Amino acid sequence: MSDQRQTSSARHARILELAAHTAFVRPTDLAAELGVSAETIRRDLLVLEDAGRVRRVHGGALSLDRRDTIPARDDRRVAQRKQKQEIGAIVASLVSDGDVLLMEIGTTMEMAARALPSGWSGTVVTNSLAVGAILNDRPSVDLQVLGGRVRLGEMNTFGPDALTQLAGINATIAFLAVGGVSVEAGLTDYYPEDVAVKHLMMRRATRTYALADSNKLEIRTTRSVCNLADVDAIITDSSADGGSLERLRARGATVLTQPQR
Repeated sequence: MSDQRQTSSARHARILELAAHTAFVRPTDLAAELGVSAETIRRDLLVLEDAGRVRRVHGGALSLDRRDTIPARDDRRVAQRKQKQEIGAIVASLVSDGDVLLMEIGTTMEMAARALPSGWSGTVVTNSLAVGAILNDRPSVDLQVLGGRVRLGEMNTFGPDALTQLAGINATIAFLAVGGVSVEAGLTDYYPEDVAVKHLMMRRATRTYALADSNKLEIRTTRSVCNLADVDAIITDSSADGGSLERLRARGATVLTQPQR
């Protein structure tokens, strides 16, 4: 095998490693990381797309490999910030005074909590300690944080105590976080305990929305949550790849990328 071919193989392996970690990669970032030209990276991405490992989209490429581990919280907190703000604006457009909201976990959900209108009056039930902290100084919000075991580093509660408390709630809307959205696998996530919370939230709410920034589209993670049609809509951001949105809608999914009022 030639040295050039060995170099290409090593590059491809590193590109796939980075793509699996962040879900979305940009040619300019990869070029800087690997010390090659952006044009070389574009050719690499073509090869990897032909092999079914990535999907090229505007501005970069999405990993198509299954994610077995959740990216680090600190990485997620700073990634896709603008996209998460867009999702938060859509969430804010869906709520009305008097609603009882089930707000699950994750950095996108935290952005949604920040986006709730300042004058909004209603109830928020959450298993996210971070969401609770964000809404702690909102006197018009009746805040209820579910108890239970705490997943260290993720700041969320889970387990029998959380489920028992949740079972007594009648909610207007459930907002769920997911690790991946794909035509083949539907909505997926990482931890079975979190999936149990999602399932119960769906049963306790009149409407259910799944929050997924555009990096999570065309991604499948280790645990199945539900089919695409089991939620009222998937909320994502305006930078989502048009082809991905078309494939989801063709399978019957409702996808929101803009505020609804």
